[in-house]
Amino acid sequence: MQDNRHISQKQDILNIRETVERCKLRGIPLSEYTLRRALKSGALPCRIVGRTYLISWANVERWLSCEDGSDNSRI
Repeated sequence: MQDNRHISQKQDILNIRETVERCKLRGIPLSEYTLRRALKSGALPCRIVGRTYLISWANVERWLSCEDGSDNSRI
């Protein structure tokens, strides 16, 4: 099992597991399943490099705070 304590609060680009881990560290109950659904539906923008989803933490914060005006839209 990989130790995810290396996830720096300054790291801006994360993979799926790192994003979920950072959310847990901040007390945000986001599951890997929900994150994957948001990525696949396009609700949360990302880049796919090979088989790795790269997610901007700034986009995650915007998505979680509903800054785009779509409060609780289905993903």
